[in-house]
Amino acid sequence: MARKCLRLDLNPGPPVSKPGSKTSEPPRAEYLFPWGQSPFSNPSSPQACGPTVHQVCGKNIYMKGFCFVLDSKLQQQKTIPAALQECPKQENDIVFVIDGSTSIDSHDFQQMKSFVRAVINQFKETNTLFSLMQYSNRLKIHFTFADFQRSTNWGNLVNPILQLRGLTYTATAIRKVVTELFQSRNGARKNATKILIVITDGEKYQDKLQYKDVIPEAEQAGIIRYAIGVGDAFEYASAQEELNIIASQPAKEHVFQVDNFSALKTIQEDLQEKIFSIEGTQSKSSISFRHEMSQAGFSAALSYMGPVLGTVGSFDWSGGVALYSSNEDPVFIKTSKEDMNDRNASLDVVVSSGYSTTVATWNRVQRLVLGAPRYQHTGKVIVFTDVDGTWKQEAEVKGTQIGSYFGATLCSIDVNQDSNTDLILIGAPYYYEQNRGGQVAICPLPRQVRAKWTCEVVLRGHQGHPLGRFGEALAVAGDTNGDKIKDVVVGAPGEEENKGAIYLFHGVSGASINPSYSQRISGSLLSPTLQYFGQSLSGGQDLTQDGLLDVTVGAKGQVLLLRTRPVLRVDVSITFTPPELPRSVFECWGQETTNQEAGAAVICLTIYKNTPDQLGDVQSSVAYDLALDAGRLSPRATFAETKNWTLTRVKTLGLGNHCETVKLLLPYCVEDSVTPISLRLNFSLVGQHITSSRNLRPVLEVGSQNLFTSHFPFEKNCGTDHFCEDDLSITFHFSGLQLLVVGSNLELNVTVTVKNQGEDSYRTMVTFFYPPGLSYRRVSLTQVNNWRPQRSMRLACEAAVPENKTLKSTSCSINHPIFQEGAEVTFVATFDISPTATLGAKVLMKAKTYLFPPFQDCSIAVCLKIKCDISSLGVQEELDFTLKGNLSFFWVSQTLKKKWLVKSSAEIIFNESVYSQLQGQEAFLKSQIETTLEEYEIHNPIPLIAGSTVGGLLLLLLITAGLFRLGFFKRHYKEMIEENIQSTHFSNEDSNSLTDDLTAPK
Repeated sequence: MARKCLRLDLNPGPPVSKPGSKTSEPPRAEYLFPWGQSPFSNPSSPQACGPTVHQVCGKNIYMKGFCFVLDSKLQQQKTIPAALQECPKQENDIVFVIDGSTSIDSHDFQQMKSFVRAVINQFKETNTLFSLMQYSNRLKIHFTFADFQRSTNWGNLVNPILQLRGLTYTATAIRKVVTELFQSRNGARKNATKILIVITDGEKYQDKLQYKDVIPEAEQAGIIRYAIGVGDAFEYASAQEELNIIASQPAKEHVFQVDNFSALKTIQEDLQEKIFSIEGTQSKSSISFRHEMSQAGFSAALSYMGPVLGTVGSFDWSGGVALYSSNEDPVFIKTSKEDMNDRNASLDVVVSSGYSTTVATWNRVQRLVLGAPRYQHTGKVIVFTDVDGTWKQEAEVKGTQIGSYFGATLCSIDVNQDSNTDLILIGAPYYYEQNRGGQVAICPLPRQVRAKWTCEVVLRGHQGHPLGRFGEALAVAGDTNGDKIKDVVVGAPGEEENKGAIYLFHGVSGASINPSYSQRISGSLLSPTLQYFGQSLSGGQDLTQDGLLDVTVGAKGQVLLLRTRPVLRVDVSITFTPPELPRSVFECWGQETTNQEAGAAVICLTIYKNTPDQLGDVQSSVAYDLALDAGRLSPRATFAETKNWTLTRVKTLGLGNHCETVKLLLPYCVEDSVTPISLRLNFSLVGQHITSSRNLRPVLEVGSQNLFTSHFPFEKNCGTDHFCEDDLSITFHFSGLQLLVVGSNLELNVTVTVKNQGEDSYRTMVTFFYPPGLSYRRVSLTQVNNWRPQRSMRLACEAAVPENKTLKSTSCSINHPIFQEGAEVTFVATFDISPTATLGAKVLMKAKTYLFPPFQDCSIAVCLKIKCDISSLGVQEELDFTLKGNLSFFWVSQTLKKKWLVKSSAEIIFNESVYSQLQGQEAFLKSQIETTLEEYEIHNPIPLIAGSTVGGLLLLLLITAGLFRLGFFKRHYKEMIEENIQSTHFSNEDSNSLTDDLTAPK
C-alpha cells in the first residue's frame, strides 16, 4: 500500500568555514534503513544520506556528502561526519611578473597595475599571498610574500611602482622568480600552490637566456604558470608560440590574449575561476583529488565498529569507503596501496569502488564488501577483512560482460539465521541475456584469504524486458513465509516501459536461494501512473506493528509499503470406517444392483499459521472437492449424500482441526475387489479480510500440496493373520497326442488343470513357453469345480512379444482378480503348428572306420570317428560332405601284409522324440563303402648298378684274354714295310734313318 511520507528538515549544523561558504539542498538523497543488514545494527535508528550535498567555498563547489542518524520518531540525532567540514584553507602563493619595457607607454602601465590590484582584491578572503616583480633589461622585486603578509594595506605596495623601461628579458625574469621569490626566506610557504602570472606585450628581446633553460626549472619547482599577452604583437605565430612555452600545459587553459591593456579587466573573472579551480592534491606533474568530490554516503552500511560510508568520488573517483568509529577520525579503506598523489601511481585502481557497500560476518569477524561497477567496464566486487587493525583485501570477483555494471548493488544475507553471512548477492542491472535485462549473482562468502571467489547461481527476471534493469535494488525481506529461512527482494524498475516490478525469491535449505522467483509484483497493478517501481528497496522490519515483516519499495516520487500476509499451512488426513470394505458387502452372490452401505470416510483439515504475528485467529474460505475412483470409467462407490462419485464443500474455517464424515455406497456388484477404492481431495484456500489489521488477508503457503488421495481397501479372505497364502498346483497333457508330425498335424491342444488348495489367490497366471514354430490360437474352458455361483469363471490369454528367438510365451489369467480357495479349473489351450516349423530339432551325423578282415588283430590300429552337427535340413535339400586327410601306414607294417581292405560307414542320427522316420525308409539312414589298399615298394638301384658294373668289367677281361690268345694283338708291321719299299722310292737319308730305326732291335 502507498502511505504519505513526511518531509524531514535535516540540518547538518553550521560549518566552521570562512565567510562566503554555503551549502545547498541535496539534489539526490539515498535513504538507508539497515534492518537486518548487520547483527550490530539498531532497527530504531535509520540513516538518511545525501551523497551529493554540496558545499560552496568561494568559487569552488565540493560534494563530500554526509548522513543523518534518526531516532524511532524520525527526529535527527546526529550527523556523520559530526559536522560539515569547513571550506578547505587552500594556500596560494601568486607572483606577478609584469613587463616594464619601453614598448609599454605610461598609461598602459597604469592599467596593468589596476589589473594587478583587482586580482589581488578578488583573493582577499582566501589564504593567498602575493609578490610582484617588474622586468625589462633590469629586474626589480617590488614586494615579496613576506612583505605582503606584513602589510596592513596592500594597496600601498602596488601604487608606488614606477616603470623601469628598457629591453625585454622575460626568460631571465622567470629564473629570478624561481630561484628567489618562491623561497622560504621571502615568505613562500612549503605547502602552498605556486602560481606565476606573466604579463607582457611581446617577445623577449636580447635576453641571453633561453626558455628551454628556465621553463624546466619552473616545472621542477611545481609552479603553475599563466601567460597574458597584450597587444597586436601576438598576431604573429612566433609570439603566440612564446606564450605557449611560458604557460603550463595545456596551453589553452593557461594562456590569455587581449588586444590592449584596457581589456585586461575582461579576463579578470576567467583568471580568478582558473586559479580557484586549482584544488585537490598537487604534485610536480599533475593535480588529483583526494576527498574533495568524495560524495560520502553514496552507499552506506552499519558495522559493529560504526557506520561505513561509500566515498565513490575519492582519489579521482577511484573510490573507497570511510569507516567512522566512535571518537576517532574516519578510516579510509581503498584498494590501491598508493597514496594516489600520482594518477599513474597504480595501474590497478578500481574505478568507483564504494558505489555499493555491505557488511558480512563470519565467526564474529566482520568483512566489508565493496562494489566497483565501472572497473574495466565490466565491474568488480572486493572483500576486505580487518587483520590486526589493518584492512586487507581478501577476495574478489569480476564481471563478465562489458557495461553490465556488475557490483552496482550488493546485499549480504544470513540465510539460515545462524549469525553468519552465507551469501553475497551482486547486482548487474545492465546485463543483457536472452531478451532479459539485468541479473543477480549469488556468491557464497569466501571462507579463506585469497580464496577463489565464484558465483554459480544466478537470479533472473521475467523474459521480455531487455531494459528491465533487474537487480537495480536488492534487500533482505526476512522470513516472509515462516520456514525459518530468509528471503530476498529484487527490484527491476525498468520493466514494462519503466513502470517497474519487484521479485520475491525464497531461501532454501543448504544456505542458498531458489533461482525461481515465487512472486512478481508489477507496479502497473498498484497504480497505472506509477513509474520506476522497485528503484529502491528495504525490508526485514515490522513497520505496521502487527508482527509481520514489511517491505518498502521506492518509485518515482513515491514510497510504497508492501505488507507481508499471514501464511497458512493446511494438513489433510483421510480415514475410513471400517478400515476395510467387508466381504459381506462386495460379494454380491449374483445380484447386479445392491446400493449397500460401504462405510464412511472421515475428512480432517488442520490449518496452521506459519508466520508468527499478533493477529490472533484468522478466517479463511476453504473449498474442497471429493472424488471416488477418479480416473476409472465406472467408479465402484458413490457418496450417500449425492448418489454420485463426486462431492463439493465450501466452508469458512479458522485455525485448528476441522473434520467431517461422509457415507459411502456400493451401487453395483464389484468385479475388481483387489484394487482399493480411491478417494481424492482437492482443496483451495482464500483468506478473509482481517478488519483489525486494515483488511489484511492471509494466504496459503506457496508450493503447498492441495491434492491428497487415500485408499479404501477390500477385505481379503486371508484368515486370521490377514496374510494370504495360496497353494496352487498345475497339471497338463497333450490331449492324447502321442506323436506330432510337422506338416501333418496343424494344431496342438494342451489340456491344463489348475487347483488352489490354499487361501484366495490374487491375479493368478499360467504362462506357456513354446518354440517359435507354434503360435497361440485360442483357449476354451472345459470344467470348473468348487466355484461359487455368483459369477462365471473368466479366462483371458494373451501372447507376449518374444524377447528372444528361441522361445515364445503366452500368459493366461485365471479369473482375475481372485481365484478362490478350493477352486479347480480345467481349460484347453490351442496352438497352431507351422508346416515349416523346426521346433528346435538337431540332425546328427556319425562317421565310423572299421578294419577288415575281422580275424586280423587290430588292437594296434588307431580308429577315428568324425561327428557333424547339422542345425537344419530342409525338405528335398541335398547336403554333400568331403572329408580329406592323411592315412598313416606305420601300424599297418606291423601286420606283415601287402594288401588290406578298409571299410568306412556313415549314419544319420536324429532326435527321435521330435522326429520319426517314415516306414520302409530305414535303409536310407546308414551307408557303407570298401576301399582296397596295397603297399607300393620302391627298389634301391645302387646294388643293381654296382653289380652290373662289376660283371661288365669281368666280361671285358675274359674277352680281352681270348683275343690275346688268338693273336689278335700280334704286330705285322715288317711285312707291311717291305711291301711299301717295293712300291715306293725314298731318299737315302730317309731310307737309312728308317732302316736304322727298324733294325735296331736286331
